[in-house]
Amino acid sequence: MMERSRSMVLRAGVAALAVASLATSTAGASPREATVAALEAIESTWPGSDVSIRVVREGEGRLRIGDDIVYRFTSERAGYLTALHVDTHGATTLLFPRSDVARSRIGGDAVVELPSAQDDFSLQVQPPVGRDLVYAIVTREPLTRRSIGIATTDVVVDVPPEDGARLARRIRAVLEGRASDAVAVAHVAQQVDGRGDVLYRSADIVEFFGERTRSIRPPKLDLQIQFATDSAELDQVARENVDEFALALGDPKLAETRFVIAGHTDDRGSDAHNLQLSRRRADAVLRYLVEQGGVAEERLEIEAHGENAPLIREDSEFARSMNRRVEFSPVR
Repeated sequence: MMERSRSMVLRAGVAALAVASLATSTAGASPREATVAALEAIESTWPGSDVSIRVVREGEGRLRIGDDIVYRFTSERAGYLTALHVDTHGATTLLFPRSDVARSRIGGDAVVELPSAQDDFSLQVQPPVGRDLVYAIVTREPLTRRSIGIATTDVVVDVPPEDGARLARRIRAVLEGRASDAVAVAHVAQQVDGRGDVLYRSADIVEFFGERTRSIRPPKLDLQIQFATDSAELDQVARENVDEFALALGDPKLAETRFVIAGHTDDRGSDAHNLQLSRRRADAVLRYLVEQGGVAEERLEIEAHGENAPLIREDSEFARSMNRRVEFSPVR
């Protein structure tokens, strides 16, 4: 999602959640879907039209990897801010509250920004591409980190995809019984695009896997490769994107890492056809990496998922374009 300037990643390690007694996921849902469903349940109970979230940056149009941004939260009612960011794969970041809950005071002229003028870092949009969500919860009485099961004092806290829904349900449990005018919730969606000519540069890929493979979360990056209908042939744009992965896999930081290349399709076509097509497309990427990129074949393996693991579940062309992809993940 974001990083400090000076290339220091603003990922604070994995949060320790004291929520073992809560249900772990929504049956059949992906981690992202379970987290979003839990947050939507909070918003539907305490909708807040007087709460707003802006993503401030220079320039116009969609956000791109590498853009400098500031999150700006405002509220017509006085209270304290709890804010979460959820990326396309469901990795959740707790933006607020901080350990000093006074830093989360909001309302009227009290605007909360991340980073603030007192912070010694900047934020940049980070992989993966897709659709990110930011939720703001304003409460009359503050939610403390301790009350929602967060032990670390780091400025922002990374939560693995499989724990995002538990964190959201923990927040809801703490809010239970509060009056309708004591809580207000709003959210904003932000579409994150690639660098321009390519989705990711090799340096983005190396940093993403080089940093995240040190945590327990299994990182994934997607290439939205627009194959022709019923084709597994890589076009020029696809080859340029795969070239960046080939460069990244040759970096010393990833030299000992093996990768799974998983093929996916959208929901058009039969299950059997899509499963075969996804395998052909994953194999086309593997062949290109080996034959054109010089990557040792023993470092790569393929999986085929057809239409069975969509990144975004909705009936739209945007969702279908995101779901037609090959997915890179390191082998543990």
